[in-house]
Amino acid sequence: MQIMSKISLEKYFIGLSKDSLIYGSGNAVLRILALLTAPIFTRIFVPAEYGIISLISSVISFLSLLLIFGMDNAIFVSYYQYKKERKEIISSAFWFLALWGLFWAGTASIFSGNLSTLIFKTPIYKPLFLLTFTTAYLTLLVNLAKTVFRLEFKAKTFAIIAGLNALASTGLMILFVVYFKKGLTGYFTGSLIGTFVTLLIALYLVRKNLKFKISWPRLKEMLAFGAMVVPASISFFVFDLSDRFFLNQYRTLDEIGLYSIGINIASLLIFFSYALGQAWSPQVMNIYFSSKKIFKQFVPRFFIYYLLFFFYLAVMLSVFSQEILRIFATEKFYGAAVVIPSLAIAMVFSASNQVTSLGITLSKKTKYFAIYTALAALLNIGLNFLLIPRYGMVGAGWATASSYLFLTVAYFTISQRFIRLALDWQKIIKLVFLSLGAIFLFPLTWQFGFWGNLAVKILEMAGLLALLYLSGVIEGQEIGYLRKYIRRIFFH
Repeated sequence: MQIMSKISLEKYFIGLSKDSLIYGSGNAVLRILALLTAPIFTRIFVPAEYGIISLISSVISFLSLLLIFGMDNAIFVSYYQYKKERKEIISSAFWFLALWGLFWAGTASIFSGNLSTLIFKTPIYKPLFLLTFTTAYLTLLVNLAKTVFRLEFKAKTFAIIAGLNALASTGLMILFVVYFKKGLTGYFTGSLIGTFVTLLIALYLVRKNLKFKISWPRLKEMLAFGAMVVPASISFFVFDLSDRFFLNQYRTLDEIGLYSIGINIASLLIFFSYALGQAWSPQVMNIYFSSKKIFKQFVPRFFIYYLLFFFYLAVMLSVFSQEILRIFATEKFYGAAVVIPSLAIAMVFSASNQVTSLGITLSKKTKYFAIYTALAALLNIGLNFLLIPRYGMVGAGWATASSYLFLTVAYFTISQRFIRLALDWQKIIKLVFLSLGAIFLFPLTWQFGFWGNLAVKILEMAGLLALLYLSGVIEGQEIGYLRKYIRRIFFH
């Protein structure tokens, strides 16, 4: 792939990198706290209680998809397309979501006892659902405020609010669980109060963007965009929930708890994907509506770097999964190591959707989100039905990875119809085969004790880098540019 071009893309890469680091710092607080508190919570909660937290969180994920109604995506397109109506666009989205979210959160609360009986065969977890439904509504408004910060390229403000939310919620969770010994109720109560405090501060910071006015033409456009995103989001929910329901049906809450720990480890990739995604959306929208020529040069090159980073990180998590669990969990959770490789690969394919779906998003052909995520959801259910009874959580992990692979390929195929991107397929194919080969073959060499295996694993990761360089996936010029970007980002 050609490295230099007539148009200098340096400022776009540096801008994206800087913003990603800032956005990532806010989310890093949450991830670091999750890792630091894992030794606390894994000593207080048994795997079955982790399974309960996981299932309730999955239900809340579904509710959150209904609450946001695709407006987080729709607002970006409208904001950069109609530059003179930006405050009206933000206000219209805010007042709609405030009322829409209140309706659905209230409705869900009414049926919280029924949900507890349906999922756990007992109504005793109704209070936990009530707490989390309220938290979901408050989180909706916090996230809208964070979206405003992204639209205005206020990455530092975004990071401060995200970090504050993480610190407040986690600190209060520890207070209620450890000091007041409130168990699962304390866990969810801490999250609720921390989110409420964050919301008050976030609304104060975005108050100048909010008007008591709705632009009905713009709201109608955003709702039309979001209406097709909602079915897609519901299908995504299937990925997040169906595996745990199948595990609950065919296995035990203990295995769901181990699976959840595996997801927590593999979701380190989502942390990086999230950080890049927060910077990516406003940057790429701005580039597209400013210069199509720059857009078509920037995106293909970025995609190679994006995949390289995430595949290498997925291999690293897979290789060092046992060591990570030894640090951040107790012995009863070590069994989660077997599911981390498949989940890490799933996270890579999931992260790639940010790029492969660009053509659909920018052309506003959101019906394809609904169509292909529905197909991917059906595939996921079918694979869970086939694999989980026999292979348990390992089967669930590979079902998820297969579904996300199908989805990202489908997105890219359709996106190419609307905005054609010239990708370097030789590099992509080499990268995928080397990464998957490492995940499957490296474990065959771990025949020594803990320290011996650790030394082998470090050598293997270095060897993988060498293979990526020798195969041409990483080029010498790119290493030089990486050094240059690092100096620019950190020292200018």
